[in-house]
Amino acid sequence: MKRAVKRGGWMVGLALSLAGTAGWAEEIIERVVCVVDDDAIFLSELERRARPFLAEIPAGLSTQQNAERRTEVLRTALDRMLDDQLIRRAATRAHLTVTEDDVDEFIGRMATERGATPEQIYAALQQEGVSRTEYRSYMESEVLQLRVLQARVRGRINITDPDLQQAYRRAVREAADQTVPTVAHVLIGMAEDATPDQVAAARVRAMEVVRRARAGEDFSSLARQMSDDSASRESGGALGEIQQGSLPEALDQAITALAVGAVSDPVQGPAGWHVIRLASRRAVEPPPFASVRDRLYAALVNREMLRQRGIYLRELRHTVSIDDRLDGTRTAATSPAH
Repeated sequence: MKRAVKRGGWMVGLALSLAGTAGWAEEIIERVVCVVDDDAIFLSELERRARPFLAEIPAGLSTQQNAERRTEVLRTALDRMLDDQLIRRAATRAHLTVTEDDVDEFIGRMATERGATPEQIYAALQQEGVSRTEYRSYMESEVLQLRVLQARVRGRINITDPDLQQAYRRAVREAADQTVPTVAHVLIGMAEDATPDQVAAARVRAMEVVRRARAGEDFSSLARQMSDDSASRESGGALGEIQQGSLPEALDQAITALAVGAVSDPVQGPAGWHVIRLASRRAVEPPPFASVRDRLYAALVNREMLRQRGIYLRELRHTVSIDDRLDGTRTAATSPAH
């Protein structure tokens, strides 16, 4: 479907008036970035879809870096738009539809999983430049895709008990390499706007904690004397068991490298310099197969659904003619006025 569109700031050119030619008129046209059979996707549509991600491109990049990052974002968005269009065609053939209530239910479920309300999600997205209408349109596409995949792909998935047993054995092997550390720390605090001299002075204090701890002084006593962490100071700096990934990466790495009973060099974190002592490590015991069977099954189904989704979308692309012009310079032609 060829068309010429007039869209405010997205205008890219003005077609010449074809004086004396019946049925043609002066029109505003814009660049076409892709044509699927006879349906055009315009640059303005693509930029609108990619707008939240374009806004995340860091400032301060060179002109070339900015252009490269912008192209990456637009390419990803175009691929998603193509997938959406192909899914909609498949949904039409299968007589599958999505109602406003379906979208409400989907957004409500997502909000609950995030510990929020739909209105809070709408408000947060509004601050990022995504309107309520745009977000609901995206979610409608998500629900429709799920419907199509359930109808066309779910039957291809067959998770057997041997598959589940294999997944469980893999999880057990991974658990054997995992431990839960119990740690204590001394925090030498710093202000967020600390000067380089203040940062250096705080590190000197932290190194004094390290020196005294490694010389044999009781770590709990040092924490009570010197730590700026009021929450753990009275308990001798004890933080208890720490789950991997719950701390900033630098602290996680320092704990991983410690032997039981060892004290780390000062590690800088958001609140200041930490001196960490590893009290113990507890091996992670794998849960019984029966208690995780359903969770393993759901994980395997989700993984296979993602794989089958890719296969199905590639199959759909082979059923249409796709003229990808994102990296080209061609623009849409004018169309007869109606």
